[in-house]
Amino acid sequence: MAKRRVRRVVRVRFAMGVAVLLLWAIAYGYWAPFPFQPTIVATAHHEHLSPYVVAAVIRVESRFRPDAVSNRGAIGLMQLMPTSAQWILVQMGRHGPLDLRNPQTNIQLGSWYLHYLLATYHGNLTLALAAYNGGPRTVDDWLSAKILSPHERGYARIPYPETANFVRRVRMFETVYRIMYVWV
Repeated sequence: MAKRRVRRVVRVRFAMGVAVLLLWAIAYGYWAPFPFQPTIVATAHHEHLSPYVVAAVIRVESRFRPDAVSNRGAIGLMQLMPTSAQWILVQMGRHGPLDLRNPQTNIQLGSWYLHYLLATYHGNLTLALAAYNGGPRTVDDWLSAKILSPHERGYARIPYPETANFVRRVRMFETVYRIMYVWV
């Protein structure tokens, strides 16, 4: 009798464990998908970036939709403005046609730009992300006016709510991707 009860408890717990794992897989695939993973990982490593940060920027900017276009005209996965993308292309020493809806092209240009901003702000991810969203001139103005410090780590003092929210969400999804995709 006791053996049957133990077996039944073991079976029920096993079934519950499988159910929890299935629900977890469904939930994280929906909430924090990671399409284009090989391109993101390879490009991030090439640009000396965390693939989790690149994936988080893409998740926040376009929800991984290569055909996304903002109301301001930013295009693709990493929501690049065509004029910025042309400047990036020149800085990279590349020529040729530019298709910002192409995932590989968009990830390469956006990652290069994020690396450039990180170098500009001496590795400060908060400032680099704020510049990615609000523009480097805006962040430079905030630094000059001492609204932000060169050592800023949080987003609470960022004056533009949209930019503060962007930084907060990217940092949140970066953490989610680090936890959920630990093997990357």
